Amino acid sequence: MTLEIAGDSGLFPERQVKTAAEVEALRKGNKASEAGFRIVTRTLAEARIRNGKLVHGGTILTAERLRALINHAVLDADASALHTIAAPGDQAVDNHCVGHGPIRAGELIVVDIFPRRIEDGYWGDMTRTYLKGRASDAQRHLVSTVRKAHKLAIDMIKPGVTGGKVHDAVQSFFDNQGYQTVRNSTAPKGFFHALGHGVGLEIHEEPFMRSGSAWKFRKGMVVTVEPGLYYHGLGGCRIEDVVHVVPGGCEMISRAPYQWEIP
Repeated sequence: MTLEIAGDSGLFPERQVKTAAEVEALRKGNKASEAGFRIVTRTLAEARIRNGKLVHGGTILTAERLRALINHAVLDADASALHTIAAPGDQAVDNHCVGHGPIRAGELIVVDIFPRRIEDGYWGDMTRTYLKGRASDAQRHLVSTVRKAHKLAIDMIKPGVTGGKVHDAVQSFFDNQGYQTVRNSTAPKGFFHALGHGVGLEIHEEPFMRSGSAWKFRKGMVVTVEPGLYYHGLGGCRIEDVVHVVPGGCEMISRAPYQWEIP
């Protein structure tokens, strides 16, 4: 018996192109994510700063508490959120860290909400970055640079363009802005993960948008776009949305404000 590796197209390449009904289900999944971001914005706006830490409802606001508030909001939106990331400060530099402990004023908070709809099993997947208080110039430049990379990628996505070309354009943009990337290290930094991935009945599906990807965007594909930069001492920033490839470009099927600096 001869076995062949599925390669970059995955085991079920037909799943890469979504039907109109699937796109609508994914749109609803991202509405559940949006509900979570609304509670984040509200909670940070209501929080007060005491001795450098955030206090909300009379108690210190922790990553665990913020995550619980997010998950409750998502559940009210008829979806289930597991492993939500609410990672403050240097914790966000580790993409596997969901966040723990008190949230402090003036530190970046990466919030990644990826709920699964209870009705049909389709997912939402969005990330926003926040800060309570006053950001430093370095933090503002970091967030602004990631936001520009996010827009650059979305503007490039259209049928016929390769996923590798979009990823590499974002990497080049970060390099040109002076943000160094180090991979294959015990302490990676910069832009060290894939730019995006397909999403549907699984939270991570083919195709994956990374350097060297030769696959081409096709009408009906749905992918995340999630550039990020991460540095110890500065923190992390990631901005993620979900787009649906249409003739001539792509449309956003996720919506949430990009307001990140909460006074």
